[in-house]
Amino acid sequence: MTKPRGSIKRITATNWQIRFSYMHNGTRHHFKRAGFETKTEAHEALITAQMQLHISGTAHAKRQTVGAYLLNWFDTYSKSGTAKPSSLRCTNSHIENYLLPRIGGEMLGKITPQRIAALYADLLAGGRINATHKGRTAALSAKTVRNVGGTLHKAFQDAYEWGLLPKNPCEKVKLPKWDRPELKTWDYQQIAQFLTHATNSKDPLLAHWLLILTTGMRRGEVLGLRWSDVHLAAGVITIQQSRVAVGSEMMITTPKTAAGSRTISIGANAVEALAQLLDAQEAAAKRLGGWYSDLVATDLAGQPIHPKALLNKFRQAAEAAGVPPMHLHSGRHTSAAWQLEQGISPHIVSARLGHSDAGFTLKTYAKSLPAADKQATQILEAALADLIRNENGRIRGAQDALMTPNRNI
Repeated sequence: MTKPRGSIKRITATNWQIRFSYMHNGTRHHFKRAGFETKTEAHEALITAQMQLHISGTAHAKRQTVGAYLLNWFDTYSKSGTAKPSSLRCTNSHIENYLLPRIGGEMLGKITPQRIAALYADLLAGGRINATHKGRTAALSAKTVRNVGGTLHKAFQDAYEWGLLPKNPCEKVKLPKWDRPELKTWDYQQIAQFLTHATNSKDPLLAHWLLILTTGMRRGEVLGLRWSDVHLAAGVITIQQSRVAVGSEMMITTPKTAAGSRTISIGANAVEALAQLLDAQEAAAKRLGGWYSDLVATDLAGQPIHPKALLNKFRQAAEAAGVPPMHLHSGRHTSAAWQLEQGISPHIVSARLGHSDAGFTLKTYAKSLPAADKQATQILEAALADLIRNENGRIRGAQDALMTPNRNI
């Protein structure tokens, strides 16, 4: 779109007018506003109007539908480089499946907080897509409605900051209450049972299970780990990327936060399992006549492991080991809870997990803190017992010295 030049015209001493024309959907539109007291004020208004035109395709914000704005906003947002592909996919789904069908035809300038509140209520009552699939109800979960509300709030906040709306209509609307479900984890015995079975059965993915259960790595981080990130002699790995599925495509992305890029130590069991996996891959490379992947999560046919395949293998391994089934991401939760319950500092656990805030770690795994507190008490009690025992020994030694005759007299 060619930027319109525009004009500023003085009508009276305290009344300045701006105007320009532009093409939109094959039709020429004329934009004209008056009532600006100074030329400077009129010039600023002209720049704002033309910025609105560049962002949304029209300078007449109030005449623009919510649907047209959201589509233009998403196009700008997706090209901004501020969101990951997986996040953009979710945002697009929110717009296409929940927002456009309900408020897409309404005028952007007439959306009110009351209308937003009604939207959330409507989604809660009957917003589920394919509601009849496998006996599901039409009600949409509070968590999903909150996520959709987050997308709408971001879009309307940008509209406000860009001068398209006088305020964000989502600002004062309460999102439905959602309580984080209780985390599903394995206990110590179940962790040992799973890993012992994987070791004894020579599970080819043992190294991956150890990384998840002892470091709390995310699935995408395990799948994105390269051999160049593994330092067996030092017993450390560096997490710099994730490998995730976005639709039907596999993509390499950077960690979720700056704290996600981290170097963490691994135990002797993980080092040994990784060394054995590396030997197996090198032997397979000789048989195949080459190896084209630096990814640790590569099968012996030379193909990178797909996220769904890793999940299915984890479920199969859990069933074979006779432990309760759980999602692969729950392995990360199991690791975090286990570390805290062993008395490891929450700040250390947070850093190992790649959390940007230790407070989030404490809040998420609060249930594990009582066990960690008990462990800390036991450690302190043992230390105190040693101190008292040593002190009693010192006192007895002093008393014995006083009671022993001096042979030199």
